[in-house]
Amino acid sequence: MLGSKNFTIYEGQDYKVRLEYSREYVIVHLPQVSKFNKTVLVSMLIKISEIADFAFGLGYPALHCAAPMHDKKINKLAKRVGFVLLDYHGDLAVYKFNGGQYATATPSN
Repeated sequence: MLGSKNFTIYEGQDYKVRLEYSREYVIVHLPQVSKFNKTVLVSMLIKISEIADFAFGLGYPALHCAAPMHDKKINKLAKRVGFVLLDYHGDLAVYKFNGGQYATATPSN
C-alpha cells in the first residue's frame, strides 16, 4: 500500500506474521501457516493480543488483518484469534480485530 511500511514481526517454524502500518492503520498480514494446531493457536492468540494492545495503545482505532482469501488454514486462524471478516480486496480477505477468546485488548471501534 502507498505510504505504508511493513516488516516481519514474527517468523517461526509453523507460521509467519508481517505488520504493515501507516499513520492511518495497522494491518497484520498472515502470509504463511504451515500447520494449524492448538500450539499455533495459543501462540497466535498471545501475539495478536500483544499487537492489538500495542496498536490501540498508540491510538489506532482498529487492528486489521489481511490473509490470502483462498488459504483456508490462514483464514480459519484469523477468525479463531478474534478477527471478523469485513470484505475482500483483490485476492485478500480483510478482517477487523474484535477480540479473541483469550485476547486482552479491546478495540475502541
